[in-house]
Amino acid sequence: MINFGFSSRFGGVSKAPFDTLNLGFHTGDAAAAVAKNRELLKREIKAGSLVFMEQIHSDYVLEVTSENLSDFAKTAPKCDALFTRLLNVGLCVMVADCAPIIVSDSKQGIIAAIHAGRAGVCAKILSKCVLAMKSEPKDLKIIIGAHIKGSCYEIGDMNLGEFNAYKNGGFFDITAALRAEINALGATNYEISKICSHCDKNYFSYRRDGKTGRFAGWVIKR
Repeated sequence: MINFGFSSRFGGVSKAPFDTLNLGFHTGDAAAAVAKNRELLKREIKAGSLVFMEQIHSDYVLEVTSENLSDFAKTAPKCDALFTRLLNVGLCVMVADCAPIIVSDSKQGIIAAIHAGRAGVCAKILSKCVLAMKSEPKDLKIIIGAHIKGSCYEIGDMNLGEFNAYKNGGFFDITAALRAEINALGATNYEISKICSHCDKNYFSYRRDGKTGRFAGWVIKR
């Protein structure tokens, strides 16, 4: 059985401006508060271990195995996508406007968590993770959580190459770009949240608030 979900900004112990369920150590929040928040998430989803990433806006994909699980659970690996076959390991992706993507392969029993901001989308990190998983599109379920929408994500005259197709004036539509990538993969079982993190104050938004926390997408295999 595979469970997944997305946290909001509520239910933790962090003080403003990280209030309250901030899951990111790199934000400037008190480390003890972030550690407590992660422990709360771990208990909530009944995980044996949680693995976060040190997200670097790359297209690096790593597999969590029995050999590296202990190290990765202690020190977040530098990457922007994780996948695993292991049971009771919660894979987590932190965001505050970027798209949190959860993937599962029903045939192979593989789960993945992916961080897709502008750089990751343009590098097609979702496709690269699916390739690393050696998954068939028909076996995939893809869930994309709340993220900044095209009407709010202003990038000005930045040249995105082929991804200029998803710009409207000075605004970039992550949602449209990801939908096109999923369709190009041939996957049909997918859902994309309609929630804009920039507009909905139930979620952290770096573009809206600047100094703020991170919410998460998570997935676990039982």
